[in-house]
Amino acid sequence: MAYLKRFGIAFASVFLVYLGVLIYPQPLFNYYIAYQNYKVWSDRPIPPDITHVLDDVTRRLKTSTLYEPDRPLRIFFCNASWRLWLYGHFSNKMAGIADTCLARNIYIRESDITLNTIHPPNSKPLTDAEHRPLSYFIAHEATHIIESWRFGRFAFMRHPLWVSEGYADYVGKGGDFDFDENRKLLIENDPLMDVQKSGVYRRFHLEVFFLLHKKGFAVDTIFAHPPREEDVIAEIKALP
Repeated sequence: MAYLKRFGIAFASVFLVYLGVLIYPQPLFNYYIAYQNYKVWSDRPIPPDITHVLDDVTRRLKTSTLYEPDRPLRIFFCNASWRLWLYGHFSNKMAGIADTCLARNIYIRESDITLNTIHPPNSKPLTDAEHRPLSYFIAHEATHIIESWRFGRFAFMRHPLWVSEGYADYVGKGGDFDFDENRKLLIENDPLMDVQKSGVYRRFHLEVFFLLHKKGFAVDTIFAHPPREEDVIAEIKALP
């Protein structure tokens, strides 16, 4: 029993330390700047070009009716893969991740801020790279934070993945999206429209775009009463 008690105390201590690191990650990042409503930390020096990247993030976020420009957004660049692993649910394979439940922080993988690009998580070229610069990934994850402001910290548990990720892709692309081209890819069963095969959210984006611009739905309506994805796809395919 004494052994189990010591183990329980040790486990609880480790968990509390980890929770503290999740809630307050700033001490693990040596570099910091503030620009407009952005607070940015990094484990490497932050080049001045970050302002151009963040200006483009703002341009993209302004396409969302949910965006509140006075609210601060906290961004952490995890150039060391172990940091991304620590904050990425024990994985370092993603481009970025948003903590919508605890501290509402954004974590971005190793990036070239000057070139406005992220370093792919593997040796392969980044899929859809021409439409997904670094500013896209920051805006995408910021949209998840915005969703949590509007719909609650655990909104991701209540809303379908295609809605939350489709809307984040919609905002992240900042208008860089051709509905007819992507509808054609959907009808042709192009691998780019398969999230599991491509790793991109083009199909989800197409569905959200259709509801917003072809059906005239408000964002709040889509999140509050999302239609069946199968019905949305059928309607898109049936368009003349």
